[in-house]
Amino acid sequence: MEQFLYPSLSALFSALITYFLSKRKTLAEDRAAELDNAVNAVKYYRDLLDDMAMRLSAATETIKTMEIQHRELMLVNQHLVEELQKFKQLNGKSE
Repeated sequence: MEQFLYPSLSALFSALITYFLSKRKTLAEDRAAELDNAVNAVKYYRDLLDDMAMRLSAATETIKTMEIQHRELMLVNQHLVEELQKFKQLNGKSE
Protein backbone atom coordinates (compact mmCIF):
# COMPACT_ATOMS: atom_id res chain seq x y z
CA MET A 1 0.00 0.00 0.00
CA GLU A 2 2.84 2.37 0.86
CA GLN A 3 4.42 1.71 -2.54
CA PHE A 4 1.30 3.08 -4.18
CA LEU A 5 0.44 5.81 -1.65
CA TYR A 6 3.73 7.75 -1.49
CA PRO A 7 4.28 8.11 -5.26
CA SER A 8 0.63 9.01 -5.73
CA LEU A 9 0.76 11.67 -3.00
CA SER A 10 4.01 13.13 -4.30
CA ALA A 11 2.55 13.27 -7.82
CA LEU A 12 -0.61 14.90 -6.47
CA PHE A 13 1.34 17.53 -4.52
CA SER A 14 3.56 18.21 -7.53
CA ALA A 15 0.50 18.64 -9.71
CA LEU A 16 -1.15 21.00 -7.18
CA ILE A 17 1.98 23.11 -6.82
CA THR A 18 2.38 23.28 -10.59
CA TYR A 19 -1.29 24.18 -11.00
CA PHE A 20 -1.18 27.06 -8.53
CA LEU A 21 2.07 28.43 -9.92
CA SER A 22 0.92 28.18 -13.54
CA LYS A 23 -2.48 29.66 -12.68
CA ARG A 24 -0.85 33.00 -11.86
CA LYS A 25 1.17 32.93 -15.08
CA THR A 26 -1.90 32.07 -17.16
CA LEU A 27 -3.86 34.88 -15.53
CA ALA A 28 -1.09 37.36 -16.34
CA GLU A 29 -0.95 36.14 -19.95
CA ASP A 30 -4.73 36.49 -20.28
CA ARG A 31 -4.61 40.04 -18.95
CA ALA A 32 -1.77 40.88 -21.35
CA ALA A 33 -3.79 39.46 -24.25
CA GLU A 34 -6.83 41.51 -23.21
CA LEU A 35 -4.68 44.62 -23.01
CA ASP A 36 -3.26 43.95 -26.49
CA ASN A 37 -6.78 43.49 -27.83
CA ALA A 38 -7.87 46.77 -26.25
CA VAL A 39 -4.86 48.60 -27.70
CA ASN A 40 -5.59 47.19 -31.15
CA ALA A 41 -9.26 48.17 -30.88
CA VAL A 42 -8.32 51.71 -29.85
CA LYS A 43 -5.89 51.96 -32.76
CA TYR A 44 -8.56 50.70 -35.18
CA TYR A 45 -11.17 53.18 -33.98
CA ARG A 46 -8.66 56.04 -33.90
CA ASP A 47 -7.76 55.34 -37.53
CA LEU A 48 -11.45 55.13 -38.36
CA LEU A 49 -12.10 58.50 -36.69
CA ASP A 50 -9.16 60.09 -38.46
CA ASP A 51 -10.49 58.83 -41.78
CA MET A 52 -13.98 60.12 -40.95
CA ALA A 53 -12.52 63.52 -40.02
CA MET A 54 -10.71 63.75 -43.35
CA ARG A 55 -13.88 62.74 -45.21
CA LEU A 56 -15.93 65.28 -43.27
CA SER A 57 -13.41 68.00 -44.06
CA ALA A 58 -13.49 67.13 -47.77
CA ALA A 59 -17.29 67.04 -47.76
CA THR A 60 -17.46 70.43 -46.04
CA GLU A 61 -15.14 71.94 -48.64
CA THR A 62 -17.26 70.43 -51.43
CA ILE A 63 -20.42 71.86 -49.89
CA LYS A 64 -18.84 75.31 -49.63
CA THR A 65 -17.76 75.15 -53.26
CA MET A 66 -21.22 74.03 -54.34
CA GLU A 67 -22.86 76.84 -52.34
CA ILE A 68 -20.67 79.40 -54.11
CA GLN A 69 -21.49 77.82 -57.46
CA HIS A 70 -25.20 77.83 -56.55
CA ARG A 71 -25.11 81.54 -55.73
CA GLU A 72 -23.35 82.29 -59.02
CA LEU A 73 -25.90 80.26 -60.95
CA MET A 74 -28.75 81.99 -59.14
CA LEU A 75 -27.29 85.36 -60.18
CA VAL A 76 -26.96 84.18 -63.78
CA ASN A 77 -30.53 82.90 -63.66
CA GLN A 78 -31.75 86.22 -62.27
CA HIS A 79 -29.91 88.06 -65.02
CA LEU A 80 -31.43 85.80 -67.68
CA VAL A 81 -34.93 86.33 -66.26
CA GLU A 82 -34.40 90.10 -66.41
CA GLU A 83 -33.18 89.82 -70.00
CA LEU A 84 -36.21 87.72 -70.89
CA GLN A 85 -38.53 90.28 -69.35
CA LYS A 86 -36.83 93.06 -71.35
CA PHE A 87 -37.13 90.99 -74.52
CA LYS A 88 -40.82 90.39 -73.88
CA GLN A 89 -41.38 94.11 -73.30
CA LEU A 90 -39.62 94.96 -76.55
CA ASN A 91 -41.81 92.53 -78.48
CA GLY A 92 -44.95 93.98 -76.97
CA LYS A 93 -45.94 91.05 -74.81
CA SER A 94 -46.99 91.75 -71.28
CA GLU A 95 -46.52 89.34 -68.46
